[in-house]
Amino acid sequence: WLHPENAKAWMVLIAEELAGLDPENAETYRANAQAGQAEIDAAAAETAANIADLKSRHFIVFHDAYQYFEEAFGLEVLGAISLGDANRPSPAQLVGIRDAAKEGNVACIFAEPQFNPGLVATVAEGTGAGTAVLDPLGTGIETGPQFYPQLLRSLGNAVAGCK
Repeated sequence: WLHPENAKAWMVLIAEELAGLDPENAETYRANAQAGQAEIDAAAAETAANIADLKSRHFIVFHDAYQYFEEAFGLEVLGAISLGDANRPSPAQLVGIRDAAKEGNVACIFAEPQFNPGLVATVAEGTGAGTAVLDPLGTGIETGPQFYPQLLRSLGNAVAGCK
C-alpha cells in the first residue's frame, strides 16, 4: 500500500467494480478515480522532491513494512529492528543492527507509534544517527479523500526531517 503506483492501480479497480454495481454513476466513479490518481501523482512528486537529497543516505526502520515506499522513492534501508509485527528482536539482533548503523552512513533510525520506542533508542545509542517516527498506518491523518496523498507526504516529511 505504500507504493503510489499500486494505490493508483487499486483506484481503477475499485472504480470499475463500483461502476459495474452502479452503472448509472459509472462515469462519476471513473472521474473520481482519475482525479485521485492525479492527487497521488502530485503527492508522490512532492515527496520525491522532498527526499531527493537523501538517496545517498541509509536508514533503519522499525519493521520491514516500507519496501514499496523505498522502491518508489529510491531509499536505501540497511535493515529492520524487528522482522515482523509480532517478532521481538533478540539482544544479538539489536547489537547487529546497531553495528550496521554505525558502519553504514545511517541518517536515521525510524520508530513507529504503535511499537516500543525504547528499542529504537537502544539501537541508535552511539551511532550518531537521528531518530524519528514513521507511521505507515497514518493514524494521525484524518480519513477521507485526501488520506493517501497525506500519508505519502507524512512519510516523506518524516524522512526529510531526520537527516
